[in-house]
Amino acid sequence: MDWQRNMNRAVDYIEDNLCGDISLETAARYACCSKWEFYRIFSFVAHMPLGEYIRKRKLALALHDLRTRNEKIIDIAVKYGYDSPAAFSRAFHQAYDISPSSARKLNTPLAPHPRLAFTSFQKENSAMKKRNDVESYSQRGYYVRENAPVYFTKDIQRTCDWFCDILGWYGDIILDGEGNTASYSCVFDYPTELMVSGLTPFRGIHLFLGEPVQGVVGFIMVQGLEKLREMVINKGWKQVSGIEPQPWGANEFRITTIDGSVLRFFETT
Repeated sequence: MDWQRNMNRAVDYIEDNLCGDISLETAARYACCSKWEFYRIFSFVAHMPLGEYIRKRKLALALHDLRTRNEKIIDIAVKYGYDSPAAFSRAFHQAYDISPSSARKLNTPLAPHPRLAFTSFQKENSAMKKRNDVESYSQRGYYVRENAPVYFTKDIQRTCDWFCDILGWYGDIILDGEGNTASYSCVFDYPTELMVSGLTPFRGIHLFLGEPVQGVVGFIMVQGLEKLREMVINKGWKQVSGIEPQPWGANEFRITTIDGSVLRFFETT
């Protein structure tokens, strides 16, 4: 599957229907994934939720119409899905810090939100791997909602490989110690190509060189708990508990890592 091409097809569909009804199920079909996966991947890459992108793009087209057409403001408001000129004016002012009528009359420079194009992964010889990483991520069936533990290990490369091989995470050695010994790394539940500063809270794990903790080192909220456990078991990792309901309104299971540390994964019910 060509992930990039399919996501661009989904964006094409959205752009073609900004003046009408947009079916997010249809957009997801163009992207060849579920609606839930489409929401998730789109948010990472676009730096904003899908609904916000659609709203900003409608206002961008409205700005163009205000400055190039003689349509009444109320007609433009209705055209882009606003029930009243007041609602349109509020949204427009929030986006451009100017009223629609002023935007039409004044030659004030404004910056409409651009159309999204999924091209950022076409980089030199690593393009195929990056596209494959994103495709694999979209099909994995779970993702971390919040996380930031510190993890100690005597062999950072081995532990980094364990997270990648067993949990389907992504990691790179960031800092080498003396004698080319890895002393620090980060592992993330999503490809680093989707990492955008300020977009989401840090959802990785800091790996440091040190004595492993023989106990709980991470309490990690996920979406898709059963999918995660099934994947780990299918990869042959045996040190996995069953899923158990918790009295505080969640289901949880535990994984004992390659270092003997314990990761607790939970999903709210």
